[in-house]
Amino acid sequence: MANFVASLKNIIRSILKGDILARLGIDKYFIHIVYAFVLIVATVMISLKVETTLSKVEKNRKVLEELEIYHAERTGEMVKMGRLSTVEEHLKSLGSEVTVPTRPAVIIERR
Repeated sequence: MANFVASLKNIIRSILKGDILARLGIDKYFIHIVYAFVLIVATVMISLKVETTLSKVEKNRKVLEELEIYHAERTGEMVKMGRLSTVEEHLKSLGSEVTVPTRPAVIIERR
């Protein structure tokens, strides 16, 4: 048990001093360890960025669906307003003297 505690103290001391790699004999692979660390950090950062982008896309998709519904409603209203009978009723409700033409339009020719 005393040997285990001494080993644990040595490991903690070498970690705090920064020479754990030299004690383990893997200091020649330091650049590889740094490279792996950089790759792991880059992967995590890219994953976070992708997740943020997908969240924005989903939010924008919901907004787009709402706008499509709004557009369909407005288009229906415009089609309804374009009907001749509706136009005539709307003009009467506004008190206008303009009515729907009773005879065909006459083309005026220029000379």
